[in-house]
Amino acid sequence: MHRYRIIFAAAILAAISVILQIWKISYSYGGVIDIDVVGVPWLAGTFILGLSGGLLTSLVSAIGIAIFAPTGIVGAIMKFAATIVMVLIVGIIGKKFGFGKKAMVAAFVLCLAARPAIMVLFNYYWAIPVFFGIPTEIALQKFPVELFIVPNIILAAMDFWIAYFLVFSTRLKARLDD
Repeated sequence: MHRYRIIFAAAILAAISVILQIWKISYSYGGVIDIDVVGVPWLAGTFILGLSGGLLTSLVSAIGIAIFAPTGIVGAIMKFAATIVMVLIVGIIGKKFGFGKKAMVAAFVLCLAARPAIMVLFNYYWAIPVFFGIPTEIALQKFPVELFIVPNIILAAMDFWIAYFLVFSTRLKARLDD
């Protein structure tokens, strides 16, 4: 795929992601984390455009979220930290082994493990102290770890499989590769 096509597609997917963040179609989990579909365009970008396209989509989306969304830079950084790990996993596995079913099941399993683990650390050691002004030591006592593990497992599954089915069930990737 030509690089201008990658830039154009990444920009469109990033705009969709920012709109999804602004319109806030979500379910609040525990009053702390929103279950939303903002990461779906990031993963779709990775499935369609490969690792570089997924990274570009993610970066432009995060900047747009930081500027336009009510969560500001903290929300953008958290969304970026949560989803970029999945983009990297899917992109690297896709580049090495292709986007076949076996490779993508392996990528999904890695995403299910990596995203919650990273977000537990980010929440306790960065987001809660910055966003709520609560020191890490108190956050560890006040917020149970399940509050961050469960929604991130749900988000990993939703982002991955919604993007996967949008791209491969509709043959979108095959159409764009022509």
